[in-house]
Amino acid sequence: MIFVKNHKIRSMITRTFFTLAIVLGSLMNLIAQPFEGKITFSISFPTITDPQTAAMLPKEATAFFKKGKSRMEMNMAMGMKQTTISDAETKKTVMLMDMMGQKYAIVSDMEDDSDKEAKELADKAKVNVTSETKKIAGFNCKKAIVTYQDPNQDNKEVSMTLWFTEELEADKGYMTGPMSKIKGAVLEYSIDQGVMSMVLSATSVTKEAVADQLFVAPPEYKQMTQEELQKMMGGR
Repeated sequence: MIFVKNHKIRSMITRTFFTLAIVLGSLMNLIAQPFEGKITFSISFPTITDPQTAAMLPKEATAFFKKGKSRMEMNMAMGMKQTTISDAETKKTVMLMDMMGQKYAIVSDMEDDSDKEAKELADKAKVNVTSETKKIAGFNCKKAIVTYQDPNQDNKEVSMTLWFTEELEADKGYMTGPMSKIKGAVLEYSIDQGVMSMVLSATSVTKEAVADQLFVAPPEYKQMTQEELQKMMGGR
């Protein structure tokens, strides 16, 4: 069991784990087909000023893509590692948590009730593609602002800033959520959730052959629900 003395830090880590799982899963689906290769993202938290808390949070994530499948790996402090694997064909996503040797898996279905809610959310989302451009990891990107109501925050209006490129092929036929309205692959993402703001930005994009084994969940991970894992980590 993870032991962190400061409850505020423990809660922050718990919230960050699941926020990143949702964000990175969305980004992976936006790039997953037909690109095959690896993308490395830097992760920063501009509003986190406490050194102890900052040291616990991830600095980088690595994503692999192949034929509608995606895998995102992210390391945190205290020997914790999170891996999210998505498969467009089976419509399953599994989040693997390795916490100092204790391994857990959370499996979700892209077509369950939460997916229907995501589709409704996408329909109501507003997308404003601006005239601003910049290069990210060597690709020409456009800036877009997506605004939607977050059901996890009492339908509070949330604004995301995205930078996307149309130079990477992307098939979003199975994508859900507000970001499904973006035409192209998202290479930078920022969101402000009040106590925590977060920025993910691609630092390198490499087209290369990816092994099929990377998209198979190891059998030694114990399956549990997200609620059980959050409770174990001290979240609410």
